[in-house]
Amino acid sequence: MLMTALLFIPSMTCLFWLALNVLVHKKNRTSKALGFLLAISGIALFVEAGLTCSDGNVMLSFLFAKQFFALMIIPAAFNYISSFSSDEDSPSYIQAFLAVPVSLLAAQIILLILSGPHVFIESLSDTAEFQTDKVAKLIHLCSFCLFYSILAVEALLFIVLTALKAAKGEHQIHITNTLAAVIIYAVLELSVIYVFPLWTKVIISVVLSCILFMLSYSALFHKETNHKPNPIADQAPAFIPEKTIDIHQSLAEEDSLRIRFEDLIVSEQLFLKQGIRLADIATMLDTNRTYVSKIVNNTYNMSFSDYINTLRIDYAEQYILHHRDAKQSDIAAACGFPNASAFNNVFKKITGVTPKIWLATKS
Repeated sequence: MLMTALLFIPSMTCLFWLALNVLVHKKNRTSKALGFLLAISGIALFVEAGLTCSDGNVMLSFLFAKQFFALMIIPAAFNYISSFSSDEDSPSYIQAFLAVPVSLLAAQIILLILSGPHVFIESLSDTAEFQTDKVAKLIHLCSFCLFYSILAVEALLFIVLTALKAAKGEHQIHITNTLAAVIIYAVLELSVIYVFPLWTKVIISVVLSCILFMLSYSALFHKETNHKPNPIADQAPAFIPEKTIDIHQSLAEEDSLRIRFEDLIVSEQLFLKQGIRLADIATMLDTNRTYVSKIVNNTYNMSFSDYINTLRIDYAEQYILHHRDAKQSDIAAACGFPNASAFNNVFKKITGVTPKIWLATKS
């Protein structure tokens, strides 16, 4: 009983961090991607554990749910990784990928209707039927061959792409933790093929839970850079090693664009404008949003939205010190936030404390 209960630890870990992400994290592209990854992973790991300790029609329900959500974990993980260099909503390929698990699920439901639950369940375990029963062969093809082949291709592609990103040192902690979680999850799935004993699955589940904990903790609370731009006193860009961002742009043009970007954002205090978007800035600079995004990422090691919020919180600290009795809604409006709740969330994320606690420490 205890061993079986331990299989649910990873899904409970996802649920805990998903709730915490909703409560304390700012609602930007990365937090949404993290929430999506935790939700998909939590459901997939829950049905994986349920599948281990169920039989009959309940087992079939868990099987279909697992094969739908398991195929979504790696695209969700890649969506999370890509969120570090993009401020847009989920890439279209994430939505398009839904066609794969939906098609597989639809095929299995059709086979279930044709064969009936009893034959379907027997086909999953009785390999002798594969020689004569065409339906059994199709069930085996969908439930095992296609499912694990797609999962293997996804995992290998993800490992290669994220390993290349990690080698560049870009958001290395977050990428490494996500990569480790995907690898351990793939091992958990392979345990089904090789019929690992229950205690082995429990060990894998506990290890996966620890990795999910590190992934979520680093995503919510860890910063990979100590650089914090000051919109009042420090308007000079930090020194970074020279590298070509775009082969069609010279270094001189890159430096010029970065200076114009900082003049526009910092000197003209455009960061205080509510709803300012990367696309708007790119239009003002007469360039494309991808090029501006790369300049921000390489200069400050953060996304455009994180950079804007950091400037706003720096400004908010000065504003609070000079307006100690101001309402939080007024502070939020003065610093470019849509409401007090958004301001509080971002302030706590960046400084580690609420505005009231921060002000109390400055008395």
